[in-house]
Amino acid sequence: MYNIRYEDETFALWLEPDDTPVSLWAEKDPIFVCGKLMEPTFISAIIGREPAMAPAVALNCRRAWQDYEGKPYIFLMKSEEGFVPGMALLGITDQERKKLDEFEEITSVRKVESVKLRIGEREISGISFFRR
Repeated sequence: MYNIRYEDETFALWLEPDDTPVSLWAEKDPIFVCGKLMEPTFISAIIGREPAMAPAVALNCRRAWQDYEGKPYIFLMKSEEGFVPGMALLGITDQERKKLDEFEEITSVRKVESVKLRIGEREISGISFFRR
């Protein structure tokens, strides 16, 4: 079950599992995801729990379908004026991060890069998975 948090000054909204309070602005490298990884039960099957998360927009990015070794993938790609809506995962442990890296195939298909995120009215730095 999630608790919904809201901050008036920035119009930021985030969700915390009952047992996992987070400090939204103290988060080091929130992980931006889009697509199926935004769904709590799907991501919990990968990392073993439902994480805290905040609706976010990845700035200067776009999504694109591309083939990788004959298999279609949706990739997050850099784009001068684009943006992609998604979620910022919060409070992810190193072990959970390794599970996400494995799911995203960072040794062969994707790589981790920094990304500028907008949460509410505030811009912060985060990371996400981009085409290798």
